[in-house]
Amino acid sequence: MTAAHTSGPTRAAGPLADEDETRVATARITATRLGTALVRDPLDRTVHEQMRHFLDHDSEPALMSWETLKSRTPEQLKSRIAALLTAQAQRSAS
Repeated sequence: MTAAHTSGPTRAAGPLADEDETRVATARITATRLGTALVRDPLDRTVHEQMRHFLDHDSEPALMSWETLKSRTPEQLKSRIAALLTAQAQRSAS
């Protein structure tokens, strides 16, 4: 059993998400898939290679983005939520 490699923005994040939001969402999905694959088949060499690649190339930028997201003030978060809701409503209306 191998984990699917995820690249690019996810459907949940979509183009409405900023770079940090997209990076964190993608990393969470990838880490969850890899973790699940390791539980299902802990000795699958392909999963180990994918995990190494994720840890070597994707995890640190995602952790930095996570810190950026966590550092947003309540006002910034409210503004971001309002912008996302407005954009989603406009998308749905078109």
